[in-house]
Amino acid sequence: MIDLSFSVVIPVHNKARHVAASLESALQQTLPPEEIIVIDDASTDESAAIVSQMTDPRIRMLFRDTPGPGGYAARNLGIAEANGNWIAFLDADDIWHPSHLADMAKAIKRTPKAGCVATRYDHVFKTHRTASKMTGALASLEGRAADFRESLKIWVESGECPIWTSAAAFRRDVLERAGPFPAGKAVRGGDKDMWLRALALAPFAYVPKISAEFHRDTDNKVSKLTHPDTIPIMVDTARTMAERADGEEKVLLRKLINQQIGLYARFSFKSGTISRQFSRNLCLPEGVGLFVLIEALRLMPTALRHRIYRAVKGV
Repeated sequence: MIDLSFSVVIPVHNKARHVAASLESALQQTLPPEEIIVIDDASTDESAAIVSQMTDPRIRMLFRDTPGPGGYAARNLGIAEANGNWIAFLDADDIWHPSHLADMAKAIKRTPKAGCVATRYDHVFKTHRTASKMTGALASLEGRAADFRESLKIWVESGECPIWTSAAAFRRDVLERAGPFPAGKAVRGGDKDMWLRALALAPFAYVPKISAEFHRDTDNKVSKLTHPDTIPIMVDTARTMAERADGEEKVLLRKLINQQIGLYARFSFKSGTISRQFSRNLCLPEGVGLFVLIEALRLMPTALRHRIYRAVKGV
């Protein structure tokens, strides 16, 4: 019999305006979670007080003395304390639809060997919302699970990770074997590093139904408070994997490295400088075109880059 007990892990750092709604969305699941572990990551606002006022016995609150960038240390603590066979992650400013856990449970039943499952989700902005990208390859996973090579292919061909933190769950043993989130090693991008390690260990199942909301304009958002001027931490992980791989898997890992570096270089376009690390860490010859582009942008006068950015954004 498949164990479909879910532990929900929610890291919280100064999310007073959002945390109650996130918690309510976890409590209102049609498939009730076994427990909801809230880790207060040294909040200085009313977040902890708001959570403490919620009396549902499934809520268990843990406290950390020092805030960990990206919530990685808090998630590691949640994983260590979890009792469920499956661990579902929910950030304190995101929302689940009532069927979210039930939808993932159905996918797990259909693909019992899966160790990772994710659903489609909406990007929610102040004025509009858009559905996350779903390629034909992703949609084709309904009712079956992808191995590591196919998961890499989907990631590379779609241009974005098929897993988003608040719309994913992992079997606890997979997370334990994958190793912890990179606490103290990255301020952003650590989720993808974990997902890459987990995907290498167990098949991936996908639910094409939208069942979560990624709220993009919220308080104290890491992606808005940090500047990606360093190489994504998952690049080192992917490089190590590529050294051991061969054939198509090796090629896909090299392409993934280039893709992620290109993404961070694009994020840096509006900044004062673009780090030379980006072009120096590309896998060549596959990334020769990207190398030329990054170097051209890096050498471009900052004022010109800023004008281009404002023109593209219409500001």
